[in-house]
Amino acid sequence: MENQKRKLAAIVFTDIVGFTKLSSENEPVALQILETQRELLKPIVESHNGEWLKEIGDGLLLSFGTIHDAVDCSIKIQNAVKDVENLILRIGIHQGEVVFQGSDVVGDDVNIASRIEPFSAPGGIAISGRVNASLERHPEYETVYLGKPKLKGVSQEVKAYCIVSHGLPKTDLSQVTAKLEKKSKTWYLIFPAIMVIGIAVYLFIPKSESVVSVAIMYMEIRGDEEDNYLEAITEDLIFDLASAVPGRLKVSESASVKKYKNTDLEIADLAKSLGVQYIFKSSLQSYGDGYNLRCRLVEAKTGTDKFLNKWFIEGNSLQSIVGVLAENIISGLDITMAGELKKIEYNPEAYQLYLKAKDLYARSDNYEKDLEAIDLMKDVIILDDKLIAAQLKLGVMYYENGEYEEAGKLYEQSLNKSKRLEDNTNIAESLRKQGQLFRKQRQNEMALEKFNEALSISTVMNDKNSMAKTMNSIAILYYITERLDEALEYWLQAFTIAKEFDDKLKISKYLNNIGIWYWKDFDYSKAIDYYNQSLVIKEELGDTRNYGKTLNNLGEVYYDMGDYTKSIDYFNQSILMKEKLNDNKGLNSTLFNLAEAQIYNTNYQDALGTFKRTLTISNTFGDSYQISERYLGIGMTYFNLTNYDSAAYYLGKADSIFLEIPIERLSTLSWLAITSMKDAQNVSAQNYIKMFDELFEQIDPKRADIISINWNMYQVHELAGDKKSAKEYLENAYLEMKSHSKMIKNKADRNQYLSVKLHKDILAHWDK
Repeated sequence: MENQKRKLAAIVFTDIVGFTKLSSENEPVALQILETQRELLKPIVESHNGEWLKEIGDGLLLSFGTIHDAVDCSIKIQNAVKDVENLILRIGIHQGEVVFQGSDVVGDDVNIASRIEPFSAPGGIAISGRVNASLERHPEYETVYLGKPKLKGVSQEVKAYCIVSHGLPKTDLSQVTAKLEKKSKTWYLIFPAIMVIGIAVYLFIPKSESVVSVAIMYMEIRGDEEDNYLEAITEDLIFDLASAVPGRLKVSESASVKKYKNTDLEIADLAKSLGVQYIFKSSLQSYGDGYNLRCRLVEAKTGTDKFLNKWFIEGNSLQSIVGVLAENIISGLDITMAGELKKIEYNPEAYQLYLKAKDLYARSDNYEKDLEAIDLMKDVIILDDKLIAAQLKLGVMYYENGEYEEAGKLYEQSLNKSKRLEDNTNIAESLRKQGQLFRKQRQNEMALEKFNEALSISTVMNDKNSMAKTMNSIAILYYITERLDEALEYWLQAFTIAKEFDDKLKISKYLNNIGIWYWKDFDYSKAIDYYNQSLVIKEELGDTRNYGKTLNNLGEVYYDMGDYTKSIDYFNQSILMKEKLNDNKGLNSTLFNLAEAQIYNTNYQDALGTFKRTLTISNTFGDSYQISERYLGIGMTYFNLTNYDSAAYYLGKADSIFLEIPIERLSTLSWLAITSMKDAQNVSAQNYIKMFDELFEQIDPKRADIISINWNMYQVHELAGDKKSAKEYLENAYLEMKSHSKMIKNKADRNQYLSVKLHKDILAHWDK
């Protein structure tokens, strides 16, 4: 429908109790109440990132990006109006799709929100089951189940609850005019049995395939090696096909099929590994002034060819290959399209150059080759600016090389071109890329705006692949901005879509991300569980790059738990993966993690070698912060080796860089102070103590490493004979340690954390 937009939102309906009666008795007062409501509530809605959609008589229709914004705003509203005469509100909340149609807002989920509202007590808040499920993870919210509203014309099951925490009243059902479904006693008797049967059916009875799934294998290029760049056509085919029949066709991503480029696996085994029903294979071989194109679509279960075909493609018609193959695959799978595939004729030279630039960039292992690929792609756009894929790819190249301004220009160009061509797939992708760029630049509000626009378009198209990618992008944004509950909500939604499509690559990715969330939430056991689930799938897919990242994540969890032996093992495994891939950035990060684990595991000589190796790599990047971190690590290691001269030298180099970063400087000053004291450099030690104390007064450090900083200063003052100051720092170390341990959700993980040598030493001195 024209000008129609969809948006996933938490929807809030409000209603003024007794307004109809008040209007008939005293219209001026009633009108004044509406004005008061507007003036009082609009700022509250805006402060909770809400959207004031429309006023319906005395009622309000509001929209929020997250459930928690909606709930917290509604609580704030009820608190704000409780002392306002004649302004008593009922509020209902539901989460679903808002459909913008011109100036109106419609949809089943809007209707559900409006029908939930009557179940609210005056001055209270009623919520749907979907909202309640989100609140269940948060003990500060208490809710009471009311029943199932009787809703005609609504296909989905709806449950009603009311919030009874935060001073909100419980709904008295005897005072509610809206109807609930009648309860069946028989139902309660047979429900457990039905549940058992239902689970058995789910587990053991084969499920019907609602979505057709196919893997597009990498095109085999026969003949001259110089033609190998043509295999990049495969990626264009995968992208176009995935968006051609949204919601009905699952196409394995290029990263999933890449490992099988030269496989000897049988069709059935290949399909099983990729989790698809159909396998598509193709080959291209130069012949005269063109190419022989052969292709085959096979039903894996039966081995039956859905189609087997060959064409001769003119040398200047390479761009037609994607369209020809996409149409034949869709036809072969008996999928009816809503419309025709869009065919845009590109400049033949431009398309060929585009494939070469993509291939060169994919194979690049240094900055010079990156620049060569960038220059080629710039030539592509000069030759044909209708090739939106080239603009997007060039934007990605600039982005990955830190050229953010140039990347932004390209994303804007691709967006404008996509709009002119009414290419919704690339509109959504351009918006998502813009969001990623804004997120990288820490322009978080702009990033969220772009992501939400992209998600709305993907939702309208029912392009679930794009929806999942964008939800993941939103989740990452919420995660880095400490909006952790919202992050988990979006990751779980993305994960659900990936499961629906059996998209193993994305399933493994989202499992890893959910693991990161639990790590951040100090639930280390759950984090480990999700990481391990992710690893199993990554190993199955041969996803080496991301396998190495998850190994590193496991190492970090065990490090935080204080299990340094396991931590070192996982870091070493990750390093081997990253060395094979020549992933120097990833390698550098994991080497640093390994060195820290080695030093806390008292493997000082190993730690020294690892720190020096990662320092060498950091110097090639020229990142001063990274370099100073490595200097600090080397200094700490030399201290533990009782080489105080070398320790002081490297700690001093770290301190000179950390001058403008107070929390980091606290660490270097504490180490410099204790190094000087151990080396009998008392004057220097006192100077460092003075600088430390002055800095400590200025900031409020809240990081786990403050434990070791306080421990260092305890030892310094103990050695200096200042018992009073020593006691204060020991108390700080002890309280910080205990506070941190209490945040660890699992008792066994907490005990492991407290068994670390540093913490044992703190406890031993505290108990004296």
